Amino acid sequence: MATTAQSGQSPRKFYGWTNVGLFFFVQFAASGFVYFAYSVVFPVMVETMDWNRGTASLAQSIALIMLGLAYPLTGFLLSRYGVRRTVTIGLLVMLSGLLLLVSVVTEIWQWIMIWGGVMGLSFALTGPICSQTAMISWFNIKRSTTIGIVMTGGALGGALAQPILATMMDQFESWRAAWLIAAAMVIIALIAAQFVINRPQDIGQFPDNVDPGLAARDPLASNLRPKTHRTDHDWTMKQIIRTPILYLVMLVTLGYLGTFFFLLNHGILHLTDNGLSSLEAASILGLAILGSGLARIPAGWLGDQFELRWAVFGFIFLMAFGMAGFWLGHGVLLLSVMGMLFGAGYGGLLVLGPVVTGNYFGERAFPIINSVLAPVMLPFAAAAPAGAGYIFEATGSYDIAFAIAIGLLVSGMIAAFFMKPPLTPG
Repeated sequence: MATTAQSGQSPRKFYGWTNVGLFFFVQFAASGFVYFAYSVVFPVMVETMDWNRGTASLAQSIALIMLGLAYPLTGFLLSRYGVRRTVTIGLLVMLSGLLLLVSVVTEIWQWIMIWGGVMGLSFALTGPICSQTAMISWFNIKRSTTIGIVMTGGALGGALAQPILATMMDQFESWRAAWLIAAAMVIIALIAAQFVINRPQDIGQFPDNVDPGLAARDPLASNLRPKTHRTDHDWTMKQIIRTPILYLVMLVTLGYLGTFFFLLNHGILHLTDNGLSSLEAASILGLAILGSGLARIPAGWLGDQFELRWAVFGFIFLMAFGMAGFWLGHGVLLLSVMGMLFGAGYGGLLVLGPVVTGNYFGERAFPIINSVLAPVMLPFAAAAPAGAGYIFEATGSYDIAFAIAIGLLVSGMIAAFFMKPPLTPG
């Protein structure tokens, strides 16, 4: 079939799948062994340093606010310099922050400044928007599937990081050992990032390695066309802001991010407060992250096959059900199952959320939407860690925080029900 870049033959092997592998590892290291590592290292830091949970949790809330505020910078760098340079800058910032955590932190204000400021900036510059932008550029037919594969890297890294870092901290009797291991992983990710190619046009290739002109004339090419909605309109931000669908997407995003941030920050503390050992609690949260990873590729496949709003609805329901079980359940087995269900819901939404934006509003608008809306949404989601910490300090439990989280997820389910593809502006 004559669908490749030049007369049926690509000038070189299609590089899109190489980029998938590279971004898989970048997410494995930067997200898995740094961002997700927070959930297992933070409780040890709190106990070792005898910190107030609410005050110490401000670091995570500030990091998430910084993540949102820095997204316009990420969007600018992506547009100006491309994905490879943006991720490289972000990994260098992340490495600097990790080394500061190891060498500097002795007081709570130092922890808040470094994790909240330096690491928050690094999360924006290495976060999902970079890998998702690359996948949306390199793939059209298999866009959702490849985003699912890449995002699985972070979950797999996080699932492995939980027990590994917990064991290493016990062995060396120091939380600093965990951040040193994370720094080593970031150095390897820096090397991998140098092999990224920003867009298929940079090397004379096409998304999915399919020349759209040749495919349109090929009677056998119907299976090389997307099965779900893809906008043909070049959406402007002014048009997007006027579309109700945008605000439904925002409500869904706020729900799944806020509840996940809460559980990532306080899940282990909630479990140990209820009698589990720190290793059991870390393993359960690791299974939640593993569940997130296992769901991402199937979620991506579903997103390429069926209308997105129904898949989004189903994954939000999984999160809500798992959250309720995690809150009210007892016993390692039941909590492990509930954690995996919650994680599976989050993993599916982490894939399908950006796919909705890319499919409904287009490749060019994708980084712009994220750059504009992240500073608006993330501060609200960022309130979850500190808010839950202060709720605990005031009431002695996380019950109110769990109830609020489930309410947010139910609101997201309602929003997903009405989240049909927007009509093209007249």
